[in-house]
Amino acid sequence: MDFGFEDSGLEDVYYNPEASLGRGPAVDKGFRKVVGKIAAANDERDLRALKGLHYHKLEGNRSHQHALNVTDQWRLIVERVNDDGRTSLLIVSLEDYH
Repeated sequence: MDFGFEDSGLEDVYYNPEASLGRGPAVDKGFRKVVGKIAAANDERDLRALKGLHYHKLEGNRSHQHALNVTDQWRLIVERVNDDGRTSLLIVSLEDYH
């Protein structure tokens, strides 16, 4: 699936194995793994099928966003972008939701 980054720091961590999110190696590894699954997915149905990611739509003033679990504590926030009938994901942020 096509994707891009809103946050250049997250982009750096994905492409640079020496970079870190500063939240521990488990979060770095989980982040890279989740973004790799996004890259390998054909579309959002593939992400929903991976139950461990818990791909879901957010509510309220964030109803335009979706989240995927990185670890038990951290989740990746994404937004769907429709361009010429093709959907891609914009990776917005990594958030602590506890």
